[in-house]
Amino acid sequence: MPEIQNIRHVSSYATPSVWQVSTDRGDTEFTLKGEEDIRRLSASQLLIADSNGVQFLIRDIQQLDKGSRKRLDRFL
Repeated sequence: MPEIQNIRHVSSYATPSVWQVSTDRGDTEFTLKGEEDIRRLSASQLLIADSNGVQFLIRDIQQLDKGSRKRLDRFL
């Protein structure tokens, strides 16, 4: 499962939106259909499913840079 390390850009803060992210497997882009596709696993872990069913892990929200956290917070 790819682990998101940085959220570089989000096309819109309304869904659906296109996310450009850096993962432990390289840079990628995916479409988030709805806010319900972001699931909280614990206080610091999230699981994000894209429109194709691929799941991305955010292991620790606090380890993301400030810009990434700010983009993510709009969906939480």
